[in-house]
Amino acid sequence: MNDTSLPPHAPAARQPLSFAAIIRDRLVLVARAGGAVPPAALRACGARDVLVLDRGGPDAAVRDGDHVRKRYRTLADVRKNNCTVAILHGIAAAAVAEKKKFGPFSHLLVPLGWPLLAVAVGLLRYGRRKALVVRGATTLPVPGRRRRYLVIEAHSPPADNRRQFGPAGLSPLEVLRRLDGVDHVALRWSEQIEAGRHEGDIDILVSQRGLADLKDRFGREVGTYPLDVYTDDGQGGHGYKSVPYFTAPLARGLLESAAVTPGGIRVAAPYWRFLAFCYHLTFQNKSEHVAPGTVAIGPGTFHKPHYYPELERLAALAGRPVPRTYDDIERLLREAGVMPSLDLIGFYSNNNAFLKKRYFDRAPLPPGLATFFLRDFGAGLAPVDDLRAHLREQFQILAEGAVADENRARVLRGVRGGNWADKKAPQGVAHPVYWFVCLDPSPIKPSARTRRKHPRVDNERIRLKDLLRRKLVGKGNVPLRLVHSSDNALEAVDHIAHLGLTQDPRIAPHL
Repeated sequence: MNDTSLPPHAPAARQPLSFAAIIRDRLVLVARAGGAVPPAALRACGARDVLVLDRGGPDAAVRDGDHVRKRYRTLADVRKNNCTVAILHGIAAAAVAEKKKFGPFSHLLVPLGWPLLAVAVGLLRYGRRKALVVRGATTLPVPGRRRRYLVIEAHSPPADNRRQFGPAGLSPLEVLRRLDGVDHVALRWSEQIEAGRHEGDIDILVSQRGLADLKDRFGREVGTYPLDVYTDDGQGGHGYKSVPYFTAPLARGLLESAAVTPGGIRVAAPYWRFLAFCYHLTFQNKSEHVAPGTVAIGPGTFHKPHYYPELERLAALAGRPVPRTYDDIERLLREAGVMPSLDLIGFYSNNNAFLKKRYFDRAPLPPGLATFFLRDFGAGLAPVDDLRAHLREQFQILAEGAVADENRARVLRGVRGGNWADKKAPQGVAHPVYWFVCLDPSPIKPSARTRRKHPRVDNERIRLKDLLRRKLVGKGNVPLRLVHSSDNALEAVDHIAHLGLTQDPRIAPHL
């Protein structure tokens, strides 16, 4: 195929692109090349490191001089690494047709030939949205091997960035030792990791500062060891079901109590490890396998047999009794001040029948009651009048006021999961400064789009906050998440309790 035989909508390359400029200081993946792309040539062009995936590679990633080698089994292997440039041969070019596969990469290179059929499929799906953009063609600079590639830029980074990758060829313990000095904790199974018995991914909690440090260290070389990395505030796609993995007080307790074990692993104090494991078993994917309505906790509660012994072991380390019921766990979390709010549990309950049954299977409150909170992105109370005017167009305002000394601590801790972080706010935090309790006497059934994107919303007018976020903008007309609200009447009641207003005569008749 000549250089102008490109897929539909792809322009012919007039000026060849510099191969070296594309891969310079990048981690480069070469898939299914069969030896046609020598790693040494890529390193000579400035590649920071190279990963070669081929059918003849080893099952586990190994360092082979100037590159890493690993077996190619399925198309999913293309994305199981930390490379940012992918050179895709043969069937591996089909990754261009799937956002989940090409999302982590900034550039995709495909040989000019039949693999461009996969490129055509990808461009038909993602080209109009500019998620894939053809930039032209380039030539692999290897003497005697004139190999031409179509160069595609990818502009669709994944929203969920939990999955990161530690350096290839290291044991789990060696991976964690590379994080010496980083503000983080290994969440589970540290003893097994130290003993060399751990298999599978590693769960890590880091602060935002620690996340930048972790990515810098692990971005220096090819990584293939899977890590699930969560931040204390869940920003940047490092959360769970679009919200923070833990409540803010629990994340803070884990990080602030951390110490390094003799084996070189940074873990939280026993009490905080115990609380985190209880939280994990109750509110994260471990409870997705628990039968709805379950109350008692025992050896047969969880879908894997080692969870209950670990609960017993961590309780003993913390000097606490073993929880016998989920009520016991809830009391523990409430006493420690780390129990998630109802709106946070709402997110955790997505695809979790156990949580839906335990916290939401009750006679629903009629829609209409709603709460709205103004967050401070540097303007303080200045937007209050505009917000009030917009709310009055669709709601009756039952009560309103500033977040003050008498309710500040409860609101900060209980509403929005205690997480008010936002990178667009001064110092990265936008605390609530004003609140409204509202009533809609004529609620509207949520639209199909709202039910799909926000399944807990019980009144279409609640989505007024989307409009407000566009109208009440910051400097330079930058949209800000200035307004937080309840999703339904049940969450509104929870917020009202945090505000200390359940007995307020203006509100009580509507509860």
